[in-house]
Amino acid sequence: MSKNFSIPSTKNGKPFNDQIIEILLAAGNILKQSKNFDLKPIFKAKKDIVTKIDIDIENFISDQIIKNFNHHNIIGEENGGELLNDDYNWVIDPIDGTKNFFYGHPHYCIVLGLTYGDKILAGFTYDPNRKEIFHAVKDKGFYVNNKRFRVSDKNKFDNSFLSVEIPGSGLGSQKTIDFIRKIYSDVIGLRISGSAGLSLSYLASGRSDLFICYKLNIWDQIAGIIQIKEAGGKIVDRNGNEAGLYSDGIIAGNASIVDDFLIKSKAYKWK
Repeated sequence: MSKNFSIPSTKNGKPFNDQIIEILLAAGNILKQSKNFDLKPIFKAKKDIVTKIDIDIENFISDQIIKNFNHHNIIGEENGGELLNDDYNWVIDPIDGTKNFFYGHPHYCIVLGLTYGDKILAGFTYDPNRKEIFHAVKDKGFYVNNKRFRVSDKNKFDNSFLSVEIPGSGLGSQKTIDFIRKIYSDVIGLRISGSAGLSLSYLASGRSDLFICYKLNIWDQIAGIIQIKEAGGKIVDRNGNEAGLYSDGIIAGNASIVDDFLIKSKAYKWK
């Protein structure tokens, strides 16, 4: 890795991972305390909601990044921002799975990723309900809390345990529903969790064999991309090209099952 792509130092000298985990744990406490509030959803679109807590957590994480790091271009789901080509970029999803959170379904997470330009350097996913922190730094491996994990070794799509996320609206949602109907009899099980961030981290942990989503946003997938790569997996877009920050869809698993799915999925016409 070139010098420009090294992990940035903290202002206080604390190790990078320790500082990020400290920030995420504190953000998780905001989530826990919010259960005492009467939350009212704000509709960003017909099937896309945000709460005051989403905004509060994003602002908190942004403030902590500015406080603890010298490089702090920030892109957040709620506050926006633009990726800079020649600087560090922090990407925040304050609550991935907001509808789950709002309705009391305990399956959501906080996602924080770091890039230099469009090169992903680190990705953290925090599940405050299960107290699990999924994290990866480039060339350092993938961990759940302090234990290293790798992707599943299932090498065929048939009888695999599949994880799928459905876009909230648009052509991708209908194509995904049609696709599920076609392939459901081929797999041993299928899960739709409502949190793409956690689904990607679960895939990296070997808790599913294959992950598929027609379309995700940068803050949904940034942590999962590097986590899956560092866990020995392969992650591509719908056309089989290597996945990046703005990929057109995501297919992920180990190399064998991804390649097998790409061949078999030609008959499904889901692209």
